[in-house]
Amino acid sequence: MLELNRGEKGMVDYSTMPQNKILCVDMKSFYASCSAVMMNLDPLECYLAVVGGKERQGSVVLAASPKLKKEFGIKTGSRLFEIPDDPRIHIVEPKMATYLRISLEITRVFHRYVPKEAIHTYSVDERETEHLASARNEAGR
Repeated sequence: MLELNRGEKGMVDYSTMPQNKILCVDMKSFYASCSAVMMNLDPLECYLAVVGGKERQGSVVLAASPKLKKEFGIKTGSRLFEIPDDPRIHIVEPKMATYLRISLEITRVFHRYVPKEAIHTYSVDERETEHLASARNEAGR
């Protein structure tokens, strides 16, 4: 168990704590970005929403492209009926199996540079790697 060293005024002395290098990766609007690329659209420039079901107006937006978020205020958790009727906006249904496959491919890229035990997956679009510089050297790559 790690004991916290307390300095003056009971504050934690972080200089005595292990110094780890951690890279945190959160893939931007992952479902929307994957869907955009599959449609040959630029994920950062298109207006795209991934919704639970296009046939129900109350369907939840699972992901929105950055531009749709910024210019129309549509974000994860918004409802389909909130999306304006604009010809620039693409509304697509999720392709979860494809998103998972792409996520695994991204993880395989991490494996080329970081040992498996140093990669922590938190969700389909979030990873953390520990000791990035030293882990790469330990892996002999």
